[in-house]
Amino acid sequence: MRSHKLPVYGETEPASGQRTQPAAEALAWRYADLTQQHHDLDYMICALSEQATCDELLVARLKKRKLHLKDEIARVEGGLRAAEGATVSA
Repeated sequence: MRSHKLPVYGETEPASGQRTQPAAEALAWRYADLTQQHHDLDYMICALSEQATCDELLVARLKKRKLHLKDEIARVEGGLRAAEGATVSA
């Protein structure tokens, strides 16, 4: 079990006893999590596709989930760029 709580995208209040995380750091954590999920789905899709009897419906659902992750990654990247721009101009 982890001894600390990972920041969640959009979280504004710190959990009990934790310091407030800068928005860019929280977005970086979210980005890393999403890219890992995207990579894992890609691996699962490839592994399922190589099987002689693969569940096409499952593969289609995984591909759809992967596309949703890609969209979320793009949104988080935009937020990271905006956060970096705000710190540069501050």
